[in-house]
Amino acid sequence: MSIKKIAAFSLGLALMFNSTAYGNSLYNVYDLTRQTRLSTGVTHENIERYTSIGWMNINVVRADLTDRYTNVEPITNENGVSSRAPLSAMIKSSGAIAGVNGDFFYMGDPTYTYGALIKDGKLITSPLPYSYGYPTVSKLLNGDLNISVWNPKITLYAADSTAFDITVFNKTSSLEWGATILTSDWSKTSPGFQNKDIVEVIVENNTVTEVRKNQPSVVIPRDGYVIASTNATTMEQLQQSFIPGQPVSLDIELDFSPDQVDWSYGALNYLVKNGQLNDLSDEVLGSHPRTAIGFNRDNTEMIMVTIDGRNKDYTGVKQTELAEIMMSLGAYNAVNMDGGGSTTMGVDFLKNSNVTIVNIPSDGRERKIASGVGVFNTSPESDRVNKVEIIPEHESIFNNTETNLSLKFYNEYFTPLEVSPSDIRYNVSPEGSGKVINNVFFPTKPGKVVITASVDGAVGEVQINVLDKPAALKFNDEMLVMGFEEQHEIGSVLGVDKDGNSAYIPSKYLSYSYRNKVGRVENGIFTSGDVSNIGAITASFEGAVKNIIVKVGYRYKTLNRFEDLSDLKLNLYPEGSKGNISVTNDFVKEGSGAIKLDYDFTAMTDQSIAFIEFGKDQEGIRLEDKPKAIGMWVYGDSKKHWLRTRITDAYNNQIKLTFADEVDWTGWKWVEAQIPEGTAYPVTLKNIYLAEINETRKDTGTIYIDNLRIMYEPNDKELGLREESVFVDSMKADKISDFTEKLIISDGKSEIVKNNGNIISFDVIISNGSMSASNTTMWNNIKSLVNYKDKILVLSLNNSPDSIIDEREVKILKDILEKASSDNQVFVVYKDSQENTFIEKGIRYISYDDSIEIADTTSGIKYKN
Repeated sequence: MSIKKIAAFSLGLALMFNSTAYGNSLYNVYDLTRQTRLSTGVTHENIERYTSIGWMNINVVRADLTDRYTNVEPITNENGVSSRAPLSAMIKSSGAIAGVNGDFFYMGDPTYTYGALIKDGKLITSPLPYSYGYPTVSKLLNGDLNISVWNPKITLYAADSTAFDITVFNKTSSLEWGATILTSDWSKTSPGFQNKDIVEVIVENNTVTEVRKNQPSVVIPRDGYVIASTNATTMEQLQQSFIPGQPVSLDIELDFSPDQVDWSYGALNYLVKNGQLNDLSDEVLGSHPRTAIGFNRDNTEMIMVTIDGRNKDYTGVKQTELAEIMMSLGAYNAVNMDGGGSTTMGVDFLKNSNVTIVNIPSDGRERKIASGVGVFNTSPESDRVNKVEIIPEHESIFNNTETNLSLKFYNEYFTPLEVSPSDIRYNVSPEGSGKVINNVFFPTKPGKVVITASVDGAVGEVQINVLDKPAALKFNDEMLVMGFEEQHEIGSVLGVDKDGNSAYIPSKYLSYSYRNKVGRVENGIFTSGDVSNIGAITASFEGAVKNIIVKVGYRYKTLNRFEDLSDLKLNLYPEGSKGNISVTNDFVKEGSGAIKLDYDFTAMTDQSIAFIEFGKDQEGIRLEDKPKAIGMWVYGDSKKHWLRTRITDAYNNQIKLTFADEVDWTGWKWVEAQIPEGTAYPVTLKNIYLAEINETRKDTGTIYIDNLRIMYEPNDKELGLREESVFVDSMKADKISDFTEKLIISDGKSEIVKNNGNIISFDVIISNGSMSASNTTMWNNIKSLVNYKDKILVLSLNNSPDSIIDEREVKILKDILEKASSDNQVFVVYKDSQENTFIEKGIRYISYDDSIEIADTTSGIKYKN
């Protein structure tokens, strides 16, 4: 086989790549990042990114291409490139430690990749012709990286000098049009006769060994190939030109000779070129799950990225947004791979062939794909522990409690090792300050404690701050409003000592008592009772006491019994979808009628939705007072679609509520959608709807809905509870005098008296349970707090931090505040019905009933609420 090198062409790219006008750049609020070292040259990062278009789930594998123990190769089904397989199977069979899906592929059988594949100096498959415009990514043996559209020229010569133009190599896409070359990398056996005339010429060591017509499949020689075609004219030419025993010559001209290439794989688009957004093709527009691979400026690092989408928790991205994200991750050049349901990233964290899919495939499971790109660790095996890492569940704990210690062990090449607990030697200092049993630390006195763990001479160390006794307790929820026999996780409870230091107390160390038999706490889980009641849980530990008001059951008001279709209308998305609503008397839960919703999601594009709109003109129904939830009976069809409702608040902001993530039941079931804390009343119920975003669930079905009710919390009553312990803050004052600067917040207005720049105050708006990422000014102010030094920093919230629904937003806020508190005094203040102060990790959370003053005085920082 002779192979010639030809020049790479750039002329004609405009035929395939259209200029795109980029929209506004994404606003990135914050990244919540977890990083795991996989080897000396490979790391995995999971990034939950809060942006102006929603939450993104970004997974990144970084491979150091200069590391002697790190290799990159395309990976395929172990049975050949003609068969698809899940990425995890490809990673496992190839021995890779991480990988992502490859480029576009034919979804039929046999499959083929659109792009080229080269590994170990061998051409596995050629790219589609140049006119398709798909780029090939290549790492050359001289260290250069090349991303370009190849122009392959493949010619087959028979002994009679007849030349056959071969469109592609190891792809059956040209089988019906001309001659096709298939090697043992395509499959172990040839296509053979399958109800369609076919000629197969068997070539071994450049010599024809057999010419077959309409014969069963045959083993493809390892030192040869099969020439095949189902085209009538080509079949006749093959039989005339190829005679057993005669020589065959195959010329393959690529942009690079395979023996000059370390590896090559195909891609869809050249996203980022020389640090700039590239002109993008118009294929696969819209926001979708995406996969991309990029390289830093000096091509020493490969950056593999997946971004999830078509998911209720995470948004997909456009190609322009993907390009911006790749640049933010350090890519100087980057390409877009196959996406959508193919987007997959797998990691073998323990290097034991147990592959974890770290992203969330949009099909709900791994899709079988034609190829992937794998990263390999070739470091020597070693069972000697070189590094010990101790990760405490909590770095601060109270005396007479406990914290779990998670240990990780690595050899010198960062390969995880399993170590028997009997081989771990613990030491706790100072002496007598506690002990470790089964990787759990039990303190015996307050103070700073250092725990060391050693194995094979390798030592890990962690410091734990043991607090004395809590002066007060704080639960995540001050009040619980629950249905009958529902469960709520109380989990750990935050305690604060007399000096304002805080730590979490495991639930099992708390003593619980109950008022009015509202339920019980077991293993940190509260289960409500089975009768309507108002009472409380009282928790205590080391003299600190805290009450949680509990309301079991609701006051119900029926909104619609669905006995007729008055003021109801069905709207469908996308346009042209089919569906119908009617009143049925056959499937009824209560009364004489129920709504029958027939839906057809087979016309889905990005999603399908069937809306039942309320109101004569679809204006909705205004709900009285302050409902806590909306409930209804639903007869499900077990087709796992998403059941939701939309309401608008007093400011006409839309709020989406969920009855069920999946309708996974058959028969009648009562479902409820909770209205978030902090919602601005009154609210208007706009619709209820069934939706689907998973493209594998394009189906039809029917559900029934009956007796829509609005749910209100029970009326309050006097309970006569134990007096709660209260934290007395040394900064709190009855009045403030002799101040050099003072902040006054009253009636939603802030004023700084004697402003000298030491007090920095920003407003934070919580709307419908969220600190919206679209409020870029607010988030820029919050993020700027980490840049101050020796200041009094104040965040003034319009609602309690507990009203924020998404725990990830809370984590972002606390992370920023904790960083800012290392160099500043930080206050979070908000108006509430009663005054309260709590300190967590040095940050003061203060509620006030009418006004608050925070001042820099001659005797230090003081506040009055």
